Amino acid sequence: MANALRNTRAEPKTIAGARIPLFDRLIDDDPEAEKEVPVKHYYNRFELIQSIEREVERILNTRATVKREEYDEFSEDPLNYGLPEMFGLADFSQYDATKVDEWPRIEELCEQAIMQYEPRIKNVTATVTAFDKKTQNLSITIHADFAIKEFQGELTFPTIFLSGR
Repeated sequence: MANALRNTRAEPKTIAGARIPLFDRLIDDDPEAEKEVPVKHYYNRFELIQSIEREVERILNTRATVKREEYDEFSEDPLNYGLPEMFGLADFSQYDATKVDEWPRIEELCEQAIMQYEPRIKNVTATVTAFDKKTQNLSITIHADFAIKEFQGELTFPTIFLSGR
């Protein structure tokens, strides 16, 4: 009888993939659809990389709304990064994106914001590659390592954001 009970117990099902973050699960990919497709709970490797890229672009295209004078003070306490006004890229309007010698500070601010708000990646390097004076867009290449469950590797991708200058 004990063997029969032991054989009927369900073993935990092993699930492959990386868990989908909350905000990605809340996105309605097809708002016009009357019937929803079953909710997906895990990403494959390709979907994970796409999700990371989207989140990094979201971080870089969101500006922290805390005043510049208060940002350094707020950033001393890690708990303050949970405040909505701290989310995103710190104000860097005091830097002139047309000057190549100011790019390292802009890169540093990008790296700090990404590392603070995208926990799925490590060893982030941001490299400013160009500034378009006409559109005021800053082109940056992001390089990082990721290690989530069975997915490990490096990712490199370009991104463009409005510098605000």
